[in-house]
Amino acid sequence: MIFAIEPLETSWAEMVTLAKDHWQETEGYRHDQPFNPSYERYLQYAKIGCFFQFTARDEGRMVGFCGMYVVPSMHTQCKIANEDTWFLLPEYRGKGRTIIRFYDFIESELKNMDVVEVSMTVPPEGRAAKLLDHLDYTPVKMQYSKRLVRADSASI
Repeated sequence: MIFAIEPLETSWAEMVTLAKDHWQETEGYRHDQPFNPSYERYLQYAKIGCFFQFTARDEGRMVGFCGMYVVPSMHTQCKIANEDTWFLLPEYRGKGRTIIRFYDFIESELKNMDVVEVSMTVPPEGRAAKLLDHLDYTPVKMQYSKRLVRADSASI
């Protein structure tokens, strides 16, 4: 298993394929909205050093990814990282310590960037929350979502 930070230019197509699986598995509350990630916007963020694409590959095949936004906090000016999406194919989740090794890699790279805090979002119940507990993450807030307009009438 190889973990890396990869440029979007070379990893986008594979990442989007996995992101569709992630969308189906975890983003049910958004299924009335189209799955339509913007390569141009992600690339803009990456080019200014605010978005990083972490990947997990097995024999060259992308089997997981994690997108992280890294910015100085507006409140403290310390660098923080906020997870955009984190996904590992189901068949790799129970395969040895792949998940933990992937998290360790991401955290190590974020430390190298002088990040002082990482925020992750997961459903409140389930394996992902238990994993974050195991990795010493602390639940600090509950995130709520409310639909304001129909998805087909919303625009950027």
